[in-house]
Amino acid sequence: MRVELKDSGVIFNEEEHTYKLGDKYLSGITGVLHRHLFPDEFDGISESVLNHAAQYGSSVHKSIENFESQWINDGSQEVADYIQIIKDYNLSHEISEYTITDGENYASNIDKVYRISDDTFDLADLKTYGIMSPDKLEKAKWQLSIYAMMFEKQNPKAKVDRLFVIHIRNKQKSDGSYDHISELIEVKRIPSEVCKELLEADYKGEKFYNPYDMPLEISSQEDSIIELIQQKTFIEEQLSAIKSNILTQMERLDARSWVGKQMRLTRKLPTTRSTFDLKKFQSEHLDIDYAPYFKTSNVSGSLTITI
Repeated sequence: MRVELKDSGVIFNEEEHTYKLGDKYLSGITGVLHRHLFPDEFDGISESVLNHAAQYGSSVHKSIENFESQWINDGSQEVADYIQIIKDYNLSHEISEYTITDGENYASNIDKVYRISDDTFDLADLKTYGIMSPDKLEKAKWQLSIYAMMFEKQNPKAKVDRLFVIHIRNKQKSDGSYDHISELIEVKRIPSEVCKELLEADYKGEKFYNPYDMPLEISSQEDSIIELIQQKTFIEEQLSAIKSNILTQMERLDARSWVGKQMRLTRKLPTTRSTFDLKKFQSEHLDIDYAPYFKTSNVSGSLTITI
């Protein structure tokens, strides 16, 4: 049976950006995320820059919404990019700016809802950032995960499949070139139980303990880890300088090997290396099936520490 999406009953005032259910005003999700997870998001950014970004984002949203609802193409690069993404990912638009609520305290608008089948949908958030930083992507993941939870509560017979960010931008820079971005980024859904805990903590005015935060036993070692990394960097730089000096002397004397009391120094002679350009070879031999010649092996996971 085909699921038709339910009306939330929430009145959204676009100008004031408020949500009202009956006589009660509901809180938006963006404020929840700012209060508990991303309080420093706009630190150091001037109000004029924020306003300019908001105006640009609103205009792009409106242009794309006009295309979806009225088939009006304003000829902008942003709309053209959106149309291409829709084609590339075979997305079937269901509704834009779909208002959802938990029915009690919170409400928000989902930028885009796409239908997959009679009862399954994809949810998307349209972003016009200049850079999709890890923090911005993490915020979008939380936002969309909460949307998915409320969407399924409002529509009990519906299921959410994928969550993704549609990242579109075409802004002229000071040098005259354009900051052109057009991409779809899928994000992994945060469990509804965790999202509920966040909303409950916010409603009660309590601190939300993010289960995805670095554990205390790890964060307490940060100073030690940083110190070890700095020591390692210093030692590697010192050793590199010593090796460079030794190699210079051995080359000057044409020495191939030096033996000390505790170590042997061996100089490798300069050589050349040949590599096979697989991509070029494949492009020039499209009739060959390469699958039987590829060997698959497991690669262990690893950890990268950035300071």
